[in-house]
Amino acid sequence: MVPIASAVAIVLSLIYFEFAGIAQDDWTLRILAVVTIPLSLSASYASGVFLGQQRIAEFRKTSWRPGLISLILVILLGWVAGWGIYGVMLATACGALAAAAYALYLLGREQPLRLGFDRAVAAQLQRKGISYAASLIVLTLNYRIMILLLTRLGTLTDVGLYAQAITIAELIWELPTMLGSLVLSRGVNAKDETLFSRKVLLLARLAFAAAVGLSILVGFAAKYLFPILYGHRFEQSADICILLLPGIVAFIVFKVLHIDLAGRGKPWAAMIIMVPVLVLNLALGWVMIVRYGVMGAAVASSACYLIATVSYVILYKRVTGLSMRDILLPQPGDLATIRRALPFGR
Repeated sequence: MVPIASAVAIVLSLIYFEFAGIAQDDWTLRILAVVTIPLSLSASYASGVFLGQQRIAEFRKTSWRPGLISLILVILLGWVAGWGIYGVMLATACGALAAAAYALYLLGREQPLRLGFDRAVAAQLQRKGISYAASLIVLTLNYRIMILLLTRLGTLTDVGLYAQAITIAELIWELPTMLGSLVLSRGVNAKDETLFSRKVLLLARLAFAAAVGLSILVGFAAKYLFPILYGHRFEQSADICILLLPGIVAFIVFKVLHIDLAGRGKPWAAMIIMVPVLVLNLALGWVMIVRYGVMGAAVASSACYLIATVSYVILYKRVTGLSMRDILLPQPGDLATIRRALPFGR
C-alpha cells in the first residue's frame, strides 16, 4: 500500500508546487522534496505496527533517532559544506531514508518482510484509516490555510514572516504530540472507555496548564528570540507569534481530546467541527488579510483555533456522556492518579 499512497501523494505535491510557484523550473529541489514521501510512509506504516501493539519504546526509537541523523546532516551539508538549500533538502531525504530503514529493520526482526498485497488486510486498513486520514487532511488544511492565502493575497515576505512565527508558536503543540502516541495506543486497547477518557481529560488539563506557562515565556522572549534565530529581518514575526499564541494554547485541548476519540474509532468527529471551521478560516482569513495583511492572518487563525476548541469540547461531551464539570474542572482523584504515574509515587 505504500507505493499506491506514495504515488497519489507525489502527484498532489507536484500539483501544489505548480499552483504555488514553488521551486519553479528547479526539478532537483522538487525531486528532493517528494522523494521523502515514500520513505516517510514506509517508516509510518512500519512503526504503526509497534503503536498498535502498545510497544511504545520501539515506536519512539523510530521517531527520535532518524531525526537526530537528519539534524546532524543538515549541519554538515547545509552549513559546513555550504550546500545551502540543496544540502538541507538532501539531509532531510537522508533522514527519511534512515527512518524508513530503521523502522523496517526493527519490524523485520519480528518476521521476514516481503512486498505483496493482501486484499483482506488492505480492506480493513482502508476502512479504519480512511476516516482518520480525511480528518487529518482537514486538520492540516486548517493549520496551513493562512500560508496558502498569504501566497495568493500577500507577498512572499508575508509568507516568510508568518511561516517562521507559526513554527515557533506550534512548538507548544509538542506537549500533546509527546502524549499522542501513548494515548492513541492505550485508547484503542482500552476496555473501560469512560475511565480512560477521565484519564485523558486529566492529561488535557495538565497539558493546557503547562502550555499557558510556556506561552507566557514565549510571549516575553519573542522580541529577542526571532532576531537571534532568523535575523533582524524577521523581527515582525515576534508580533505575529504573540497573536497566534491564544489560539495555539487553546487548541491543545482539542488535540488531546481528538486523540481519545480517534482511539475509540471516531476520528470523523473532528471533521464535524473542522470542516465548518475550515470554511470560516478561509472566509475570515481572506477578509483579514485583505484589510490588515499578515497580522490579520494571525488574528483570524487564532480566533478559528479558539472556536474549534470550544465546539469540540461540546461535541466531546455529547459523545462521551461526561458532564462539562468532568471535562473542565479538576476531579478528586486527579492527584492520586498523578502520584501513581510518577516513579517515586508508586
